[in-house]
Amino acid sequence: MIARLAGISLVLLLAACSTSTPVPEDRFYELTPELPGTLPQAYLKGGLSIARVVADPLRSGRAVLYRDAGRPLELKRYHYEFWAEQPPQMIQHALLEGLRHSGVADRVESGARRPHFRYELDVTLRHFESLLEAGRSRADIELEVALRKAGSGDLVWTKVYRRQIDARPGDIHALAHAMQQGLEQIIEQLNGDLKVAGTNDT
Repeated sequence: MIARLAGISLVLLLAACSTSTPVPEDRFYELTPELPGTLPQAYLKGGLSIARVVADPLRSGRAVLYRDAGRPLELKRYHYEFWAEQPPQMIQHALLEGLRHSGVADRVESGARRPHFRYELDVTLRHFESLLEAGRSRADIELEVALRKAGSGDLVWTKVYRRQIDARPGDIHALAHAMQQGLEQIIEQLNGDLKVAGTNDT
């Protein structure tokens, strides 16, 4: 009797396994923005330090987030969809590479405050999610940037950058590509603004 029950249990278990839906596989997305063009000279003299990009706890995580335009106060996250790194880290790496390549400053480093450098760039990540509205999807990225004197912390210049780039609804790879485009546009404009700030702060 025990053997018969064990056999029935095994058959039922195998049947359940054969008809069960496969568990979705986790997917990971990275940003590899194209580097901006090189400026003819350095406009920020004395070194530029890029401080750690800060964000709220949700945007500091690796889950891909989305927001329904009809419920603007509610953030949700996609299941099984993740950024390869935490967004603040990805953005800091992109800023570091972009500003180094542009040559807007004679030296560009990342990390903690460097008092021997003349400037420090403080960056806050305000938006980094998919915005959904009436069958439309947009990558929504917003950075608040402040240029300060590294030694005193005095504010030299500040600006908020926001880009919303259309992406194919339901396609997270397309969302990542649109987010990358938005970041490229922000870095390009940031280089121009830092050029002006450096020219005026002589």
